[in-house]
Amino acid sequence: MRVIAIANQKGGCGKTTTSINLAACLSGLKKNVLLIDLDPQGHASLGLNVQPQNLAKTIYNVLTTDPEAKLRLDEIIVPISENLDLAPANILLSAIEQELSGKPEREAKLFQAITLMVSKKTYDYVIIDCSPSLGILTFNGLRACTELIAPVDTGFFSLHGISRLLETVNLIDKRLNCQIKVKALITMFDQRTKFSHEVKDEIYKYFSGNVFETVIHNNVRVKEASSYGVPVAAYDKRCRGAIDYIALANEIDSPKSKEKAKAVTNSAAEKITSFIEEVQHVKKGTVVTFQSDNARNVEIAGDFNNWISSVDSKLERIDNGVWAKVIHLKPGAYKYKFVVDGQWVTDPNNPNLEIDEVGNRNSILEVK
Repeated sequence: MRVIAIANQKGGCGKTTTSINLAACLSGLKKNVLLIDLDPQGHASLGLNVQPQNLAKTIYNVLTTDPEAKLRLDEIIVPISENLDLAPANILLSAIEQELSGKPEREAKLFQAITLMVSKKTYDYVIIDCSPSLGILTFNGLRACTELIAPVDTGFFSLHGISRLLETVNLIDKRLNCQIKVKALITMFDQRTKFSHEVKDEIYKYFSGNVFETVIHNNVRVKEASSYGVPVAAYDKRCRGAIDYIALANEIDSPKSKEKAKAVTNSAAEKITSFIEEVQHVKKGTVVTFQSDNARNVEIAGDFNNWISSVDSKLERIDNGVWAKVIHLKPGAYKYKFVVDGQWVTDPNNPNLEIDEVGNRNSILEVK
C-alpha cells in the first residue's frame, strides 16, 4: 500500500483538485484507492458529491481523543465507485487542532488509524488531501505518508509555500527518522505566458529531477467537473484536464515510480528561497501584502494602474490570513489603496499616508 500526501500550504494551487482526480484516475486503472479528506473545508468530499454538512461520521471521529465519538477509519468510509472510497471531512475537523494540542503522539493519529484499519478491501493507494496550512492536521498527513506530491502552480507565491513545506518535511525526517519521498507537480500551467515557462524551468532545476514529467495545464473542464461533484475523467475524458490526470496516474503507477527516489533536502528549500529573492531583487519585483482572516477578495489599486481594481490587480492568498502580490514599478513614490471585498482601505501596515486634494487618505509606496 502506497500512502501519498498532497500538500501545499498555499491555497489555489490545485491541491484538492489533484487529490480528487488522481484518486479517480488511479481507480480507473483498477487500483483500489482510499481518498482521505484532511481539510476542514471538506472540498475533496464536495468534489465527489458528498455533502459534508449531512455527514454523521467523518475523519474527525478517527482523530478525536473523545472515547464516545471515536471510530476506526474503516467505519467512516463512504464508497464512491467500485475502486474508489472516501474518508470524508467537514467543519468539525477544525476542532482537532485545539483538541490534540499538548497530547502525546498528536502528529501520529492518522498514521495509527491507517495502520489499524480493518477493511474487506485491500487498498493499493491511500491519497491524503492535506489542509492548506502547516498545523497539526498537515503534520498528521505528512507523518502518515511515505510519498509527498507538492503541487506548484506557476506563480511566485506557490514557490514560497513549497519552501516552507520542504522545511517541515525535513523536520519530520530528522525527528522521526522516516524518509518522505518528495516530488513536485506543476499545476495550472499556462503555456501562453513567458513567466509560466520561466517558473517551470526553475522548478525542474531546483527539485533536481524530483518533478513529475506530467504537467497539469489550465483547463476550464476541470473546474466544471468540480462544480458537478465528479472527477474530470468522468465529466469529459477527452479534455486536456482528463488527459493530464490520466497521464499522472499512469506515471505514478509505473514500475519506475515505485523505485526509491532521492529525498528532497534542505538545499532544495534554500534554492527556492534564492529564486524568490531573485524575483524580488534582480527582477525588481515589489511585494505588497495585506493581512485579513475574513477577506474573500483583495486587490490593489493606485496611480500606477490608474486606480483600476480588476482581476489583474488581485492579491493571492498565500497563508492563513496573508494576501500578497508582486508588482513591477520603476523607482518613485506611488499612491495606493487596497480593495477588500469591494471596500477601499489604506494599508494598515504602512504608516506613510497622504491626503489628496479632495480629502482622500492614500497610502504611499516608495520604490527605490
